[in-house]
Amino acid sequence: MPICKRDGFEKEGKNETFHDNDEVFCCYITKRIFRDYESYFRHVMVINSTVWQCEATGKENLTFEEAVKSERAARKKMEQFKQSLRAPVLLVVEHARQSAVNTLNLMVAKFLRKRYFIGEEVTVQAKKNTIYTVVGISLDKNLPEPGNGIYEDTDSLVYRLRPNKGDPSLEVELPFKQLRRSRTEFNMENLSMFIKSNVTRVEGLLRPKPEAYKQFVTDPGVSFSTIFIGKMPRYSPAKIKKPDAKDAKKQSTLNKYIVADEATAAKSKAKAKSDAKSLAEEMERVKREKEAKLIEMERQKAEKKAQLMERVESECNLLLQKTDDLERTDQKRLPRYRQIVTVLPERLLGDAFMVREFMHTYAGLLSGIEVFRQNLSFYEMTRALTTREIAGPLSDILLVLLGTIFDLQKEEEEESAVYYLTRSAQAHEPYNSMSQAIKSHIYAKRHFSFKVNELPLDALTISEVLRLHLLGSGAIVNERAERWRVMYRNGYSSREDPGLELRLHHPHILRSLKTHSIYQLKFRDIVHLIRCLMSQILTYSGTINLIEERMEQTAKAKQDLRALVVAENRRLATVEINRKKLTQTHHLESIAAEPEKKEAMAEKFNKSIAELHAQSDQHHRKHEQQMLKLHSQLFNFLVFLGMDRCYRKYYVLESMPGIFIEHSPDSLDTCMEQPPANKSQLEIRQQATLPKNRKDLRIYLLKLYGDGDTKTKRKAKQSQENKENQEHRLNGSAEPMELDSDSPEAPTQFELMMCSGDKKNCIVHDPKNGHRQIWSYIYKPEEIDELIRSLNPNGLRESELLQELTVLRSLIEQHVKTCPVELLTLENEAMRKKFLATMASETNRKYGEANFGLPNGTDLSEVMRLHLVDRLVQFESDIYTGDLGRLKVKDMEKWRKDLIGGNYDPQCKLQWGPGGKLEDEAANSSDNDSHDTHEGDDGALLGKFARMPYRDPGLYLAASADTESPPDSDDENGLPANAVSIPMEVHNMASALLQVEQAIGKRFLKEPYGMKKWDPKQEAQRLACESRLHQWEVSLMESTSFAQVFLHLNILHDCVQWRRSTNKSLCKVCRRGSDPEKMLLCDECNAGTHMFCLKPKLRSVPQGNWYCNDCVKSLGLNNGQNDKDKKQAAKKKRKFIVEEEVDEPTDEKDEDEDEEEEEEGDGDGDGDGEEEEEDEEDDNTDEDNDEEVADDKSMTSTRSSEKLNGRPRRQSRTGRTKEVETVTEEESESVEASDDSSLTADEETAEESDEEKVCQKCFYDGGEIRCVQCRLFFHLECVHLKRPPRTEYTCKMCKPMPKPRRRHSNMNGDDDDDEDEPQAKRSRSSRSSVRLSVDKSARQSNGNNNNNNNSANNNNHRRSGRRTNDNLPLNSAALYDLLEQIMKHKAAWPFLRPVLTSEVPDYHQIIKTPMDLARIKSKLNMGAYQLNEELLSDIQLVFRNCDLYNVEGNEIYDAGCQLERFVIERCKNMQLPFRPSDMNGEIETC
Repeated sequence: MPICKRDGFEKEGKNETFHDNDEVFCCYITKRIFRDYESYFRHVMVINSTVWQCEATGKENLTFEEAVKSERAARKKMEQFKQSLRAPVLLVVEHARQSAVNTLNLMVAKFLRKRYFIGEEVTVQAKKNTIYTVVGISLDKNLPEPGNGIYEDTDSLVYRLRPNKGDPSLEVELPFKQLRRSRTEFNMENLSMFIKSNVTRVEGLLRPKPEAYKQFVTDPGVSFSTIFIGKMPRYSPAKIKKPDAKDAKKQSTLNKYIVADEATAAKSKAKAKSDAKSLAEEMERVKREKEAKLIEMERQKAEKKAQLMERVESECNLLLQKTDDLERTDQKRLPRYRQIVTVLPERLLGDAFMVREFMHTYAGLLSGIEVFRQNLSFYEMTRALTTREIAGPLSDILLVLLGTIFDLQKEEEEESAVYYLTRSAQAHEPYNSMSQAIKSHIYAKRHFSFKVNELPLDALTISEVLRLHLLGSGAIVNERAERWRVMYRNGYSSREDPGLELRLHHPHILRSLKTHSIYQLKFRDIVHLIRCLMSQILTYSGTINLIEERMEQTAKAKQDLRALVVAENRRLATVEINRKKLTQTHHLESIAAEPEKKEAMAEKFNKSIAELHAQSDQHHRKHEQQMLKLHSQLFNFLVFLGMDRCYRKYYVLESMPGIFIEHSPDSLDTCMEQPPANKSQLEIRQQATLPKNRKDLRIYLLKLYGDGDTKTKRKAKQSQENKENQEHRLNGSAEPMELDSDSPEAPTQFELMMCSGDKKNCIVHDPKNGHRQIWSYIYKPEEIDELIRSLNPNGLRESELLQELTVLRSLIEQHVKTCPVELLTLENEAMRKKFLATMASETNRKYGEANFGLPNGTDLSEVMRLHLVDRLVQFESDIYTGDLGRLKVKDMEKWRKDLIGGNYDPQCKLQWGPGGKLEDEAANSSDNDSHDTHEGDDGALLGKFARMPYRDPGLYLAASADTESPPDSDDENGLPANAVSIPMEVHNMASALLQVEQAIGKRFLKEPYGMKKWDPKQEAQRLACESRLHQWEVSLMESTSFAQVFLHLNILHDCVQWRRSTNKSLCKVCRRGSDPEKMLLCDECNAGTHMFCLKPKLRSVPQGNWYCNDCVKSLGLNNGQNDKDKKQAAKKKRKFIVEEEVDEPTDEKDEDEDEEEEEEGDGDGDGDGEEEEEDEEDDNTDEDNDEEVADDKSMTSTRSSEKLNGRPRRQSRTGRTKEVETVTEEESESVEASDDSSLTADEETAEESDEEKVCQKCFYDGGEIRCVQCRLFFHLECVHLKRPPRTEYTCKMCKPMPKPRRRHSNMNGDDDDDEDEPQAKRSRSSRSSVRLSVDKSARQSNGNNNNNNNSANNNNHRRSGRRTNDNLPLNSAALYDLLEQIMKHKAAWPFLRPVLTSEVPDYHQIIKTPMDLARIKSKLNMGAYQLNEELLSDIQLVFRNCDLYNVEGNEIYDAGCQLERFVIERCKNMQLPFRPSDMNGEIETC
């Protein structure tokens, strides 16, 4: 057999003549005739052998017929190669000079894919049906031209296109990425065929064939410059590869295997040549005619079929291809929606929805979101954007957002240290603002000694803190923090900060915040700020991780949904197969079975089929549940549904049930010049009945537009009913066609919500069109059905919306059925009034005191001023009554009255800042140079910023053309009318705060304005603290708004050591605040210590100054008295407590007289102490000192007798027990010995403190005598002694007596029932009535103080576990039983333990006196209650707190209401007084 790659058949030189009766053999493949079988056989064997090769594709091992078909198909594909690409291919082949065919193919393909050529026909990505011709190529104006003239980066080229149909002057310019070629015109297959057919090898290199090059390049006059821009790219030529000599040998032909012997053939042919000549000519003529006729018929048939297919494809494309909604002509009327009408302005409604949805979506991420309980309600949102108030819902929204940002910043700083870098100012934005943003951080660190995110936040300081935060947004950070942000914040950089964008585009907002609070701005500007804060939250890694997690969950849910559908389809197929198997098996068995068994077999078969269907139904229900679960997961993360033809956006909000439609003014394109005319509604309804699948639609159209076949025509002419049935079968299911006739008037473009072509009257593109509804909504199922029916499934936008509505329809209907229509449609004034009344009732419980008790409508500046006055007066009162300092003014009462009355008078010249800047000098200087350096003053040189002038960071705002928008009809002017007088009021408040700050003792300040531990010897540290405080004073006196003053006040308040206040003094030994009359206060640190907690105990208040052990050890102070003092004290009458009972009326009179004397003594003592403190602290001139000291003396002389603003008297310098002067010399000696022991040195106290002196009778510390045998301590009272024995003491346990004499232990005539009580307790409680009356008066004075100072009240009402009074009714057993029953109640779970700030952050801001059942039980165990009413009062406090914080209907509110009813019932049964709270106010008081 011949081998592959042989030449083809050669035609014979002579034509043989055949007669009609000749027997011949014909090969129809090659169309040859043979006389003998042998030649025919050899010929057939050769053509059927796989030795042929396709010349076009190079395929080998083919038969002759396969090779011919391959060449024919290859030539057909090669003919499809685009005509306009042939010249560029030949130019590249000529220029490349390559030797490898594959390399050349790849090189040319890459060249063509990156370029379009002039004269080439292309399509545009958005409009695939329109064909354009490239008429020009240019470079993007923003890019420079290449120097070598070769355009390598072809993606940046711009192509000028001309449409083939329509107006040729409408040329467009589009970039490379929007152009497309047809795949049939250009692909690797037809490109390689074209190159192989038109390229030859010349001297080892591949060159175009001359005839092809002449046809496509030379004759048309084509060059590279005429079809493209620039020069031809350069290619590296390949090495010349010469063919081997053995390959140059010409291949042999196959004629020797096919052609028979010429001699034998000549003899046979000669016989019939003459007879067949005429016949051959006739046959040839007939053959030609027949071939011509067949060719014509084939041509006509092919042309008709091509026309039919073209028509069918065009119809399919027209009916099924998705195009832009505004370009379609088969649109239906869209339904009209309900317009949203609320109290909120319509332009703010979208922002209100966005804020609520944001807080609902990211509730787990926001800090302090618990202030809104479960979610921000629509009433709260409406009140926030319509009402002017300070501590309303708007302040809570801002606090939540800004607090979240600060927490996220701190988390970021924990991950990577963030440092702000100083860069020189840049000329261009935003780099100039970025370099200036660091000034805000420097400002906060300089004047407050805190970072911006560490400043105190509340409703009064939020304006200034927010201003500093926004001014510092976008500051340049260090390289490490920048890399961290790029990695974990999705490439975020400082340039992308939303706060920086706000600073650049709306600088007037930041300028307004310098002098006004945020609550006075326009609501539009407030919304800009809220948007900025939310945008900043979305840039942090925590939010990004949450979003990515939700996206992953959504993708996983979609994947599971697809897998579930595939599994269900497989299951259904398996069920069908099993059913067929059962049917087939039953059929076979029933044929061979006996007749009497067929009935049983049929019953068994039916049972098997029923079981199969039941199992299938069970799996199907499970499948439906899984589908519903996955759909719910998808629906939980769904907010945006899609857009319709006129760019209206559809939303499903989790925070508000309903489908909301927004027709925003920002449409995505321009008005059309010639909008398409819509079809008639009848045509549209008919079109809706067509199959939706392309394959079925093509079959239907082919049958409808078929050729002249009778059967096809008959089917095409069938009745309308049969056609509908056929369409139903093709499409699976379809709705019945509506046979209603068209309405007399076709719908207008407005009714169709389509472009009208008139820019001034277009519902789609005219944002000022009066018929546009900015916000509307639907919620009824029939409205959703109407919307689905009106959407176009072939529109680009409406198809996506239709798919979302169809897939999630059941879930959407379930969600929107609770749509609050009464909140969204306030159509008349009555409904608006009802809404406002409901809003007031829903929010007043929480925000009733939003303006601090002032009436609504009060100017917010006046509200802040009055509240600032109250805060300043209270702050000064706490400082003064807590012995932390005193105002350096002549008349404190007048200073307070002037401040409250609005006529502030400082009564002195104010000094502040480094070097003590005077007020007169500050008034004559500007803001910029008000704090220049003081060369001659050492105080001015302290601190890092002492020499730097004051600079507000708002001064560096870039100049911008941004102006405030004019107020709308529904917007209020935020700025007050008396804006001119505000700076003077702010200055007065700042001056008053400056005086209060300068009155505080420096040792009572915490870091950074005070030392961690006060030590006057550390001069450098003290000067540094003073320098920081001076910078605080500088910024305070430069304040321009009340928010800035509030910020300074809060910072200073947080830096005061309130634990050292006398109002909050606790004993350093027992850590209790009880027995204030027995409390000694250190004259250095104000720390308190009970006299009976000292070792040894003190019986009386020592003369002069007294210092605690810590001050004695650390500062070297001394408590000892000189000899002269000791002698004078010995001469005085000794004072001790007599344990005899005196008549009560007489004692009370004596007590009142003596108490007045003691109070006068207290006042004198206090005055002296304060004079000494002021002498130590005052750094002013001697004249000022003299005036202030004189004033102090006059004030302190009457301080104890008058009740100035309800200030409590200092009770720590003298004792409150009444002392009786008497009796024997022997007793006086013992008391003198006791006094001597109380004045011993601290070293002795330290030695005795090593061993605990616990009395073995009552087990309280402070034992006074020790047994010489067992070495145990006892109280004198516990062992029935009045004074220490002069000899060694032996306890009763160590004595050899058989019985203790317990009968003699009742020394004061007490009942025998009290013998088991420790004697230390009984002796203290059974002292003379003089002592009891003094205790009562002390409690009464404490009760009076309660009205003016809550902190003092909390401490003074505590009771020590050391003391119990038998005459006060406390039924401990009954109260224990009551507490146990309350704590075991099923509704007591919220009140068993204290409320943690981590769980409820704002709880302690609302509840100032928290209480819980565990604390009540602990106080009862420690003996803190002496009356039943005290314990019941704490239980009442639990329920009052519950009623104050929780809203009716809340779970905790209901539990508290139920538990309180139980307590009321139990107290009635136990006859205990209990007053119910407002939760059960209708129940009678017990």
